[in-house]
Amino acid sequence: MTDVTPCNPHKEEDEGYLAAEAGRSLSENIYPVGTIRFEHWRRGWRIKKDEIRRIVKLGRGEGQEDEGYLAAGGGRSLAENPYPSGTLRHDDWRRGWCLKTQEVQRAMRLDRVTGN
Repeated sequence: MTDVTPCNPHKEEDEGYLAAEAGRSLSENIYPVGTIRFEHWRRGWRIKKDEIRRIVKLGRGEGQEDEGYLAAGGGRSLAENPYPSGTLRHDDWRRGWCLKTQEVQRAMRLDRVTGN
């Protein structure tokens, strides 16, 4: 059996997320500009900053985005979106669902407990 290091395709994104959580600035990205790693780190940093800046906290039942967020937290699938495909409501619901799903996946990667 060979020694294989497990690959984490979200490593740089998670590093950026944690950096933003710790109050580090975007300019503290440790990866070279123009690389995929730089972009992934920056994406993670921006995800956390967006969470911090969000005016209406998700999980309070306000709007379609929030409905999708709550649905994902309740174990519903993306296919259970109640709004017609191609509408803004559908897109908002989907965005909320994706936000919650990504939040749960990140928490699992970072070994954290999430509040549903």
